[in-house]
Amino acid sequence: MFNHYPDAIYTINTDGTFHTVNDTVCQVLQKEREELVGQNYQLAVHPEYWEHSFSYFKAAHEGLPQRYQTVVRSSSGESVFLDVTNFPLKVNGEMVGVFGIARDITEQKHREQALLRTTQELKRQNEELELFRKIIAHDFRSPIARLLGLSKLLQKDNLPEKTQETALSALLQSAQQLDGMVQDLNQMLSLHHQGDEPREQCDAVELVQLAMNSLQADISSAGGSITLDAPDTLQVFTVKAFMASIVQNLLSNAIKYRSPDRALQVNIQVAQQGKEVVFTFTDNGKGMDLDQVGSSLFRMYKRFHHEVDGKGLGLYLVKEQVRLLEGRIEVESTPEQGTTFTVTLPV
Repeated sequence: MFNHYPDAIYTINTDGTFHTVNDTVCQVLQKEREELVGQNYQLAVHPEYWEHSFSYFKAAHEGLPQRYQTVVRSSSGESVFLDVTNFPLKVNGEMVGVFGIARDITEQKHREQALLRTTQELKRQNEELELFRKIIAHDFRSPIARLLGLSKLLQKDNLPEKTQETALSALLQSAQQLDGMVQDLNQMLSLHHQGDEPREQCDAVELVQLAMNSLQADISSAGGSITLDAPDTLQVFTVKAFMASIVQNLLSNAIKYRSPDRALQVNIQVAQQGKEVVFTFTDNGKGMDLDQVGSSLFRMYKRFHHEVDGKGLGLYLVKEQVRLLEGRIEVESTPEQGTTFTVTLPV
């Protein structure tokens, strides 16, 4: 009965070593009974859960039954989620260890995590739809109103030729502005479809070098210099178009928002840290007050230096592409000193 019970059943000595284990414990940890008996139970626990598990073992050892969830690792490295109940084990009133029952809840946890991801994605999509609604309701209103006003003006009889030319020029400008906004929205909506594109092996360092080459004319005209600190090659498995766009946008931003008081200097670092690749873009440009900018830094159509031409779209694109690549982006900035963007992506 003990050995064939579907849940993991075990006893642990006061020193933390397994005293007995049933067949299910052996199956979960992918080890023979002889390997486990006498081994400290903490060796089976995922390192991130060591302190968590020890606190409950200690409480049970002190006479208090405990129920908690933890994660163990099998001999193949697979993580297994367990719902654990530990009871104090006494013989003739003396504490001799802990008796425990653990149920494998890995599939349940995976379902919960999938549901959480779906809920978060739906929330994000709803927020994005609300943003698009506001853009259409607010930002589209101005060029459409101008188009209507200019159209009515051009319908008038005996309109002076000079006025006609001015009105037609303004009409074309408003139409181009509206067309650009439609293209921007289309680009935003297509991002999610592109995120489903198959990933491929590519060289992160080569992508940075290509971006530097494509912007060389802008760098030269700005009288600036860019240094690259990176290994000769660094292979990553990613959506190549996204990574290229992230690098291009951040480098373009550094050039665009350079300080008029000093020569532009940009340093790009690319390095692998464990299972991640880290891109760091540091410039000596205008910088910004992050306390004032707040969470609006990566919002669509947000601009913080209005004397510089731009749509306020680049950082929104970068943020979304980093998110779709399951990475993260951080920023440090000081007004009139410069800005550092750090992008971390999985290898």
